[in-house]
Amino acid sequence: MKPLKRHPDLIERSREHHHSLALCLRILHHPAGCHRADIEAHLPDLLAHFAAEEHQFAPHWHNIAPSLRARFESDHRQLREMAAAPQYGSEAWNTGFALTLRNHARFEERELFPALEPFL
Repeated sequence: MKPLKRHPDLIERSREHHHSLALCLRILHHPAGCHRADIEAHLPDLLAHFAAEEHQFAPHWHNIAPSLRARFESDHRQLREMAAAPQYGSEAWNTGFALTLRNHARFEERELFPALEPFL
């Protein structure tokens, strides 16, 4: 498999996705465990990542399919809501958080970033 080439303006965002995906893997490996410390350590970076993306991508939304923007905004809203009301002891919440975050990072890497790159 060839390594993914990214526009230089998206390389840091992709690196940050790698850290999020590693967190998701740890959670999904043992969803019944308490992942409070791991998630709380990651949340400041995750929320900063969301804010940076929102600022970086705002000038380009008019060039992108509205469905991509809607998914992007919906995912960020859902993850912020989950982070604001965590249930660290809940296997269902841990699984839901990890799957939502994983699916969001994959969506950005596979769909959103390729759509944005021509405009960066």
